Amino acid sequence: MKKFVFTLDKVLDYKEQVENNLRSEYSQRMDRVKKQERYIDSLNAEFAGVRNEFEARKKQGCTVNVMVAYDGYLNNLRKNTEKEKEQLAVLKKEAEQKRKEMVAAKVETSSFEKLKEKKQKEYEKTALKKEEQFIDEFVSNTASLVKQGQESMAGRA
Repeated sequence: MKKFVFTLDKVLDYKEQVENNLRSEYSQRMDRVKKQERYIDSLNAEFAGVRNEFEARKKQGCTVNVMVAYDGYLNNLRKNTEKEKEQLAVLKKEAEQKRKEMVAAKVETSSFEKLKEKKQKEYEKTALKKEEQFIDEFVSNTASLVKQGQESMAGRA
């Protein structure tokens, strides 16, 4: 019996490759998002540390120049954090877009896989019918030969 051949195997392979590439790209995007979130967390921690240090210095008494320097640094950290949060939003949007592309590719791949399964079941069903038909013909032919052999033996007797 011939082996089952899915005529769209090359297309299915291509769809799987596209899906795997998109999955990899999505993973890279999510790594960037996580890295950016960690960076923002570090900026927030630095801000909190500097603010606490500033409050402690104010209680001990410090010059106006030191206060201006702390205030400027804290404002700079605030602005930098906001800028990094905007960048995080962009990265999340890119990751979400890649996720949507990945899901769409998975749907396409799944439809080809289901089609392949359906075609394989049809092939197996047809092959089983042919095998049953062959067995029926074989049994019928064998029975005819046995009957002919018995008739020719009866004719000789």
